Amino acid sequence: MKIHAALKNLNQESDVLFQSSSALADRVRTRPAKLDRGRIKNGQQPHARPKQVTPVPGVRPGDHMSVTPWQVLHTFARATALAGQGSARALAQHWDCLRYVTSLDAASRGRLRLSGDGNDLNYHRKAVQARDLGTSFGLAAAQHVLRQQYPDYRFDSLDAELVLTAFCGVRSGKPAAGTTATRPNYFLVGRKPGSPPRLVAIDTRGSHSRPDSLHGQLVLSQQRVHTILIGESDLRGNPVPALMTATGLRHGNDIETRLLAAEGNGVLAAADVSLPAEDLNLPPWITCIDADGRQSSRPGFAVPEDRRGWLSRLLVRTSAASLLTFAGDRAAASDLLTERQRKRLGTTGADSVPGAQGDASITLGGMSFVGTDQVFRLKGRRVEVYSALLADQYDLLAAGRLDEHEARVPTALKAWHRNKTSAEREWKGHVHMDASGALLAIRVRRQSNRPLS
Repeated sequence: MKIHAALKNLNQESDVLFQSSSALADRVRTRPAKLDRGRIKNGQQPHARPKQVTPVPGVRPGDHMSVTPWQVLHTFARATALAGQGSARALAQHWDCLRYVTSLDAASRGRLRLSGDGNDLNYHRKAVQARDLGTSFGLAAAQHVLRQQYPDYRFDSLDAELVLTAFCGVRSGKPAAGTTATRPNYFLVGRKPGSPPRLVAIDTRGSHSRPDSLHGQLVLSQQRVHTILIGESDLRGNPVPALMTATGLRHGNDIETRLLAAEGNGVLAAADVSLPAEDLNLPPWITCIDADGRQSSRPGFAVPEDRRGWLSRLLVRTSAASLLTFAGDRAAASDLLTERQRKRLGTTGADSVPGAQGDASITLGGMSFVGTDQVFRLKGRRVEVYSALLADQYDLLAAGRLDEHEARVPTALKAWHRNKTSAEREWKGHVHMDASGALLAIRVRRQSNRPLS
């Protein structure tokens, strides 16, 4: 596939099917019994899981999302921007989505599937690709269904380990966030001007194997999403709602995402998000009482009722830091994080993170953007990618005026929809802005392209 055909494919809308049925929920609910017997035989307690796992409300047979490969990669880029430690890893994470630019084929009967490059093991390790694309499609699907359930909210994806780093620390300075077996990989935080934030736990997985392996992933996801409780204990508290996704990437098959849900109360408290969110030292377990009245504990965090406001501040500020990091400004992002989160983010100086400095400005469609760019070779040609925020929105975030930024997001999106066609024409490539106002653009580098300043 030549370069222009590859980039054209990036902007072609196709469908990704959803599967979320009672039969799937029943299959996933019944399988943990075997796992529990194995743990009991080894002298271990069974993993705690949500009391009820159900199909996702509102998802009917045959439902799907229409999406372009570039939008899927944009979702992944946003989710992984604020991740990793140290300057080298931070730079690699920021542009991790670019390894999949030619991996998705949007030309197959209106359905997305892996392309020839995506199936070529010379380009991709299957386990890494399944993890990354499982995250990409899982988060895109989750945001799609949450927009239908809460149409006035927008949802940002946050790295779960980064969030949980602020919950508890240990003497070594490393976060007591639990292992990947006992925590989800992401949280979704929903915002609506004038309303308290919403929190949803999500575990996203992917597989190249037969559908049965996807069911196994959903089984394990049940124990991962059962991590945060709002209240004192299992008896005096509510878990946050959860989504579990597993995306099939099998060679020759259309990409399909299976989804299940667990009920909970994710409405937090209104809080002054301009104030810092300090680190806490919550016990890394949740108190449980069994049917016989015996007390035990399970991995996780019980957030006391009087800490709902703290949790709101933590999530909103981490979300804002993620947006700033996507635009390349890790230094401004660091100011919004807790001390332990800053340590996990790693070095933020511009000299130590070349190419991700938030110093590239451009005007597209009469709208001013601030961000960062990357140039790489694809199919023998130089390709430029630009991630950015509208300059006004960037300034509000960098100044810590988070509520004002949130209130202006709808206006910014309306302006973008009016000017997108002219912006794309001026860029001479593909541009996409997500529901948070973050822009991701790609084009073949030509001499006629205006350099970013």
